Amino acid sequence: MTQNGTHTWNLYLHYHRCPKCGYIIESRQDFEDRFGKYVKDIVCDRCYHRFTLNKNITPTLGPFTGDPQPVEFDWNTNS
Repeated sequence: MTQNGTHTWNLYLHYHRCPKCGYIIESRQDFEDRFGKYVKDIVCDRCYHRFTLNKNITPTLGPFTGDPQPVEFDWNTNS
């Protein structure tokens, strides 16, 4: 989650569960783009287990791929 405020940078706060011991880890780093995938390396504070999280994203190139957005106003009608 990003937090809005009067500062000029985004604050990131994520919570993740360690797959080994179940400890909840607070992370303030954002996912980083590595070769087109968003990943984050995490180390558990309790058991020191290292694991990598992947974030699924959908590419958004606009109306070039997929369905176009609906027209907001039709200029061809006389009303």
